[in-house]
Amino acid sequence: MTQHTIGRAGGPAFSRRTLVAGAGLAGTAVASPWLVGCTGGGEPAAPATDGGADTGTVTWWDQFRPLTQLFEEQLFTPFEESHPGVTVERREMDGPAMGQALQLGRRSNQLPDVHSLAGLDGSPASLQAAGWFQPLDDFVDVDASPVADLLLDGVHRFDGELYTVPVFSSRWHDAIPWLNTELVEQAGLDPEDGPASWDEFRAALRTLDQSSGDDVHPLVVAAKAPPYLVALLDRLAMSAGGVGPVDPRTGEYAYTTDPYLEAMELLLSLQQDGLVHPSSASMDTRDARARWAAGEAAVYLWGPWFIGGLTVQDTAAIERGVGVWQLPTSDGTPPHLYSGPPGGTFWVSSQAVHARLGAQIMMSMVEPEFQRMLAGAMDQPPVLTEVVAEADVHPAYRRNVELMAESVHMAPVPQVRNPDVSRVLAEMRQIDPGIGQIVQAALTDSSSDWRSALQTYQDAITAERDRAIEAVTADGATVSVDDWRFEGWQPGQDHQQ
Repeated sequence: MTQHTIGRAGGPAFSRRTLVAGAGLAGTAVASPWLVGCTGGGEPAAPATDGGADTGTVTWWDQFRPLTQLFEEQLFTPFEESHPGVTVERREMDGPAMGQALQLGRRSNQLPDVHSLAGLDGSPASLQAAGWFQPLDDFVDVDASPVADLLLDGVHRFDGELYTVPVFSSRWHDAIPWLNTELVEQAGLDPEDGPASWDEFRAALRTLDQSSGDDVHPLVVAAKAPPYLVALLDRLAMSAGGVGPVDPRTGEYAYTTDPYLEAMELLLSLQQDGLVHPSSASMDTRDARARWAAGEAAVYLWGPWFIGGLTVQDTAAIERGVGVWQLPTSDGTPPHLYSGPPGGTFWVSSQAVHARLGAQIMMSMVEPEFQRMLAGAMDQPPVLTEVVAEADVHPAYRRNVELMAESVHMAPVPQVRNPDVSRVLAEMRQIDPGIGQIVQAALTDSSSDWRSALQTYQDAITAERDRAIEAVTADGATVSVDDWRFEGWQPGQDHQQ
């Protein structure tokens, strides 16, 4: 019988996008110095070289509350039935609690067999370098799997060994305008054909403001959550012509370029015009979704998993009406957004007692039938995105996946071209205050000099990358800033890794 320990209610943790970025997009994620330098009391427990016993309890930790029923009924229970003597004990938590539990578990040699990375700072490369995981090669045959052609060095493989497989697609973004269609229609707006430009978006929000009561607001922003604000700024900058935190054409950080400055100005103008829910500063992503579901806001910019979370806790909101718009752009042209290739979602821990069994469960997640059921949960789209067309999903979810297929392109990944880039990412230290804190300060303090703060951060992160390159080069790596440059890359197209 599968066991579950349920943490705080809600959808996926807001760190999800950050982790995808760490696995792929421009190689910009950096590791927390506390994470790399203080990852436990002594060395992690040595994994069983034979993968552990073939019976017993497999422990599994993740943050995917909307997938609870699917995991229990279609993943763990069938595995238990086909493996007599095996049970799966799953613990579900929100992102911050998950990160704390993983840190404590590592220090006390009590990590689960399999876990996601929710709540952990740093890129997968930095975590692998710190000894968090163990490879899968001895436990599963990946060459025959449906995702064999998607496995990349520096993303799924490190030092020639496989550590994870992609379960979800990365052709998505986390600034999707999710709509309360009842409020949108009451305002005389079209829930199917949304504003194309930022000016039209502002006008639509003003119309929503004028048509609603004092307790209903046009837009809600999860401003208490710095990772959410990082993702939101990245995506809004892309909708102004930006290409990501690091420009693949130059290899330079882009936080002081016009797209980022314009994105900040847009966010601040919406707040200054009174179009943002006044309690946004105290809301994390789940709070914001709950306020939206209660009818307090008409629009919430968030990821594709938004509607999957509603099916778990706020079905009344779905019955009232959920729609989706394409993300508007600064000039009204079709958006071009960028993500890295799909990274790993689950990892076998270095302290796993049942590593082989955990790896086998992970591999069963990429089979077409489970991928079809995964699509039906309406979380992050499955890595085999073609199954969404035949899955039982809400029309707004299907429409959103179609829009993302048109607008999201695969960005170049430096560590795929040169695996030594992963060593740089592992060496890099976190810069404080980070982008999320800078955006947060600007939204809560009108006197904030956010332009200078962005420049200071860009200078610091550039210097930190230079320092990390020098450090790993002295230790035998062959890497330079040139590895972040892709001179032949064309914006608006998929980069062939």
